[in-house]
Amino acid sequence: MKKIASFATLLAVLIVMLHACSKDEKAVAPPVPGNEFLTTVQLKVTNAANPADVQTASWKDLTPDDPDGVDISKAVLNLKPNSTYKVEVLFLDETQSPAGDVTEEIKERQNYHLICFSNSAGLNLTVQRTDKDTNTPALEVGLEDQFTTGPASTGTLNLQLRHQPNLKNGSCEPGSTDADVDFTVNIK
Repeated sequence: MKKIASFATLLAVLIVMLHACSKDEKAVAPPVPGNEFLTTVQLKVTNAANPADVQTASWKDLTPDDPDGVDISKAVLNLKPNSTYKVEVLFLDETQSPAGDVTEEIKERQNYHLICFSNSAGLNLTVQRTDKDTNTPALEVGLEDQFTTGPASTGTLNLQLRHQPNLKNGSCEPGSTDADVDFTVNIK
């Protein structure tokens, strides 16, 4: 009788353990980081042939709720024709004091971000992203770029910071927009 009771106890314990292991555990995905709050987008441009030739173009919107609050007076680049430039893209939140540099946060979350560029028709400018994230395979980010100019021209360069958590595939389509700004480019 003792053997039957021990066997029954062992069987009951085994059934409880198997039942506990067979329950479906629901994986909880980590929260997806939200869009960044940005008030200022800057392009710091350095001429590859003359490192002293540095300029910064700055687009600002310190009052996002006011459609007339955008300051594009310094969102202008004057580039030399047939030249190459090293470019850094910087993002700031100037509602903080001192101004918050959001660029580092975007670098930390580079696997979720892509900077997309597009030119207006007739602007002789080629943009090549030169930095990559840590995705497998590594994908371009766009915080560091190379601008190559052609013959004299004038136009608009659009820059979009795309927020693509769990969607980034190297194209600009997926995700949402953190920033969508235009810079005037004069090649002369």
